[in-house]
Amino acid sequence: MNYSNLFQKDLIVLNADYQDQNDLFKSSFKSLQDKGLVNASYYVALMERESLYPTGLANDKIQFAIPHTDVIHVNRPFVHVIRLKKPIRFAHMGMSDQPVDAEIVFMLGIKDPKGQVGLLSEIMSCFNDQSFIDHVRTINDSQQMEVYLKAKFGR
Repeated sequence: MNYSNLFQKDLIVLNADYQDQNDLFKSSFKSLQDKGLVNASYYVALMERESLYPTGLANDKIQFAIPHTDVIHVNRPFVHVIRLKKPIRFAHMGMSDQPVDAEIVFMLGIKDPKGQVGLLSEIMSCFNDQSFIDHVRTINDSQQMEVYLKAKFGR
């Protein structure tokens, strides 16, 4: 499926610096709400969902997170890409007692619940590809990152 339209330059933040997960979520919510992408309930719903169903993932190459919430809190679909200056702690998806120090966050805003599983699967597959990881770690321009991600998720 083609997910390239979900990636936009103004939703890509490189070398972001946040104190913790709450700071990241609060700042992202404000930005997403200012752009009209999410409604007022998004922040609380995101926090609640993350506490019940953690989204941190790790493999032998990278630690990352894919936070998301129910479609009713999203006005328009998006992927908010945040590469962190210093990792932020998330609980591991499926193993909440294991911490994940995410260095990259793909915050999802999905309007079609059927599309969410496919997008999650695509993202997880990409984070198993060393070339993809090298690119998202080293691209230092949000427009270049947008072009790269649109190409990668535009199949």
